[in-house]
Amino acid sequence: MGKQIHELSGPKGLPVFGNIFRLDLPKIHQQIENWADEYGDVYCLDLFKISQLVVTRPSLIQAIANERPHLFKRSGKLDQVIREGGVHGVFNAEGDDWYRYRSVVTKGLDVKHQQAFYPDLVEKVSILYQKWKHDADSGEVTDIQKDLLRFTVDITTLLAFGYDIDTMRKEGGVIQDHLEVIFPTLFKRINSPISWHNYFKTNQDKRFDQAVQEMKKIVDVFISEAQERLQSNPSLKESPRNLLESILVAAEEEQRFSIDEIRGNLMTLLMAGEDTTAHTLTWLIFLLLDKPDAIEMIREEADRVIGEAPFSEVYSQNQQLKYAEAAASESLRFKPVAPILLYEALDDVELEGITISKGQRILTQYRHAALKDIYFSYGKEFIPDRWINRERCPVHDTKAYTPFGSGPRYCPGRNLAYLEIRAIISMLYKNFDVELIEDENVEEVMAFTMMASSLKVKLKNRNYGTDN
Repeated sequence: MGKQIHELSGPKGLPVFGNIFRLDLPKIHQQIENWADEYGDVYCLDLFKISQLVVTRPSLIQAIANERPHLFKRSGKLDQVIREGGVHGVFNAEGDDWYRYRSVVTKGLDVKHQQAFYPDLVEKVSILYQKWKHDADSGEVTDIQKDLLRFTVDITTLLAFGYDIDTMRKEGGVIQDHLEVIFPTLFKRINSPISWHNYFKTNQDKRFDQAVQEMKKIVDVFISEAQERLQSNPSLKESPRNLLESILVAAEEEQRFSIDEIRGNLMTLLMAGEDTTAHTLTWLIFLLLDKPDAIEMIREEADRVIGEAPFSEVYSQNQQLKYAEAAASESLRFKPVAPILLYEALDDVELEGITISKGQRILTQYRHAALKDIYFSYGKEFIPDRWINRERCPVHDTKAYTPFGSGPRYCPGRNLAYLEIRAIISMLYKNFDVELIEDENVEEVMAFTMMASSLKVKLKNRNYGTDN
């Protein structure tokens, strides 16, 4: 018989309340790592009558992911909180709902749709390039994270809805403003042992409710306009141009989706696609600040592949930017934007000598292992080459690297994320030098995703070593 959860070691807490008051939510991912160093890669947290199993061991994380959806599901608390935020889509759905949602979402994000969408991506990259060129010419401080969040909102709304919301050229009253309220509140509610917002509303809760309603109104406008397009142009039903049109066609032909389900999946895609990619790009730029050799490799590749243009204008060029992609993969090893995933056992099971009872809450954190030498050669060194040339770094255990999840619930947006990252990183370093503002203190903050506290820089037009 395996070891019971209560037999595992873990940090000592207070009587009754356990470790609740020790949790620092904005830094909880780092606390998990520090406790794993002390108590091992599987341990227990006592959270006010709840025993939370914590796992940082890659093989056990993989086993849990691979046994979905039969033996494990996402945390029931996570599902409840996300539904309160007006979202029920492919991210938090389980069982038959997930299968229905996944098939349509995956199709809408496939290579064929990405190729067709690439000219729209190029247009948005051009707008961002012009904005950064202005900053470099004028000497203004650039808020990289803010710019990237707006860029990814524009990309996601175009791909998902076929709607150009153009947040990069607007200030205030846009989707990003609402998401900046929604994400931190969701994270706080998911990790709070007691759902205080069900008993009394703070000002933050009231702002959250208002932001959710505004997001629903925006998405409902997208749905209404797409329905009108399909009605007036029936040929679109044969070849939908975006994810929203694909879902509406499926809903009409097969009665597969209600309006609430359509709205929930669109909000899921918007929230997942905007936040994660923007923060991944932000962390990559931050990590490259003191990596001149890696920057030169990105520039050499961009100059060779793209030529005289300031950015990749055709899809085939983007696909050749292998070093930029390797740098992104290495950044995700150091700064994964979703380092924590919450699960719940659907039945009694024993895995790797641990007895897990039905209903057991499980927290997995995979960065702790990804930075260790036993899984990656020179684990604490930033070496993009490890993703291209395995001879330099022979230890390369991808079971310890799961920034896009694993098993049947592997993230369907992975390829789109890399498409955007390659386009932006090659454009940035092909044209600009990046310098951190001297007094800028960049820290990791958990707010649903792991984001940078801020990243403000000075951009300078690239010095090509000539007089021009």
